[in-house]
Amino acid sequence: MIDSTDPVDAGMPRYRSSAAARMVNIPVATLRVWERRYNVVGPTQAPSGHRLYSSQDVRRLVLIKQLVNKGHAIGMLARVETPRLQDLVNEAEQTESVLARGIPLPAGAPARASSASGSPVVRLLLVGTGASARWGDALRGIEGLQVVGSVDDSAVSELALQQVQADMVLADLGAVHMESVDWLSRMVRTVGARQMIVIYGFANTQVQEALRARAAVLRRSPLAPDEFRQTVLETVRGWRSVSQALLSLPDPAPAPRFDTSDLVALTAAMPKVACECPKHMAELITMLGQFEAYSADCESRQPADVALHAYLYRVAGHARALMEEALATVAQAEGVTVPGRKVAA
Repeated sequence: MIDSTDPVDAGMPRYRSSAAARMVNIPVATLRVWERRYNVVGPTQAPSGHRLYSSQDVRRLVLIKQLVNKGHAIGMLARVETPRLQDLVNEAEQTESVLARGIPLPAGAPARASSASGSPVVRLLLVGTGASARWGDALRGIEGLQVVGSVDDSAVSELALQQVQADMVLADLGAVHMESVDWLSRMVRTVGARQMIVIYGFANTQVQEALRARAAVLRRSPLAPDEFRQTVLETVRGWRSVSQALLSLPDPAPAPRFDTSDLVALTAAMPKVACECPKHMAELITMLGQFEAYSADCESRQPADVALHAYLYRVAGHARALMEEALATVAQAEGVTVPGRKVAA
């Protein structure tokens, strides 16, 4: 890494674009895009027209390149001060070293506990400037809820969550734009959350629909304390009510084995069965498949009950698979060839 013991010397412009790009190990074209689009550094322009970079500029570019290689977004890194970039690189290298040795990472948040009823505690991450001060008292009164962190809406906050785990993210923001949607989505993925509550001041219809498509519960501010508490209680209840049931089901359910033409052919090929059980089984399989698709659609369109619909989607899939197996077994007993299964001799 480029460095200098003399800060004044390190700040002197001396490297052209081609030399700086070689030291950072990126194409010159990439360097120009980073400057033009993200303003990552501010090189000096020489009288000849060449852009000149200092050792400090090159050091910053090296740090950004390392973090981009580790999966961080260049748009977020561009707004972070150089000393903090160095801290992030050090933290990432320490984490990789620990993982390489096979030693468990130190917890970035309090370990998951159990509530008084024995149910798993729901881990909540607060997002937004002042969110902790606004809602801290109301959240402390909810049994079985654990606040694992509180961050503002800055670039550094997103980068500081690499070891935090949460089940829900509660974001209290002012104006929400499409960039905010992408940023919140990345944050949810980073902490491994399944549910997001967004309290917003202003957001157009497109932004609201994008948030709902990401299973976000939306509430318009100003939000009364009672309404806030009820929103959190309902979301936590939905998450907790099905969390254990979801864990007990294999995921995902097997893909559909029969299409409509397969079902028609199987029932038509079993004339020996006196009753209409094969026909009813085929109807049940069709209905379960339809309910499976309906639940999947509800999971994305009804964010207030996303956990419940995820559970119903999974249950419907496994029920459909069991009925398909039952129909295949009956067909085999009748000597009918089943797609994907050999008839017993």
